[in-house]
Amino acid sequence: MRLDQVIENALANATGREVFVYRLEGVKMDIEIGIHDYERGVKQRVLVDVVTLVDKAWSGDDDINTVVDYDYILHGIKDMEERQFDLQETLCGEILDIALGPESVVAAQVTTRKLDAYPDAEAVGLTRFRRKG
Repeated sequence: MRLDQVIENALANATGREVFVYRLEGVKMDIEIGIHDYERGVKQRVLVDVVTLVDKAWSGDDDINTVVDYDYILHGIKDMEERQFDLQETLCGEILDIALGPESVVAAQVTTRKLDAYPDAEAVGLTRFRRKG
């Protein structure tokens, strides 16, 4: 079982209510990230996955205003592309801050993967999880 599935199951069981799990996967970023001299001033390809858990009563209406829209996360991530980060830990933390913005989002998980870090590896990445309260 994947980490996000374990987290989803634990939260769903803990609240005793229906929990909505929203996924935004494979967001492509070109961003300056890294601590090494050869990484400075160079944008790298980074993929971002965000999972949010929402504890919100749903009316059952087929209306975007009754749910949490993914747009705020996508736009927040894309706005970061002009910034520089030393660490994936910092980047993940700032994306977590964005993801946890809406009141009904009770927890979030963010994974970042640098695709060009090592020639012998597909990616090097990090996952962070945060729960409100």
